[in-house]
Amino acid sequence: MVITSGSELEKTLPLSLLGPTFMPVPLYGFLQGDTVGLLILADDGDTLEALARKLQAAASLRVAARDPLRVVYHDKIMDPAMTVAQAGFEALDRFDVLSGSK
Repeated sequence: MVITSGSELEKTLPLSLLGPTFMPVPLYGFLQGDTVGLLILADDGDTLEALARKLQAAASLRVAARDPLRVVYHDKIMDPAMTVAQAGFEALDRFDVLSGSK
């Protein structure tokens, strides 16, 4: 694919000018209190807090929003500031979101 600057025909722009690129990662999310798992499309640069909010929004017709949210991945409660990539998520991995007080 060739990306042009608009004034010059077929001039490829360096990727550094396009800004950060994120790789979409499909993940299976299970929200506490919901009856079904949901497929969530996350960017590898999303924080786990943002990932939990995406799942909560997707399940909002069935489950009322509650705070705080905790992401559980491989039986460990994860740091919400960590990104999807930093946590090591791979395509179709499962994560759980626990909500409410501990």
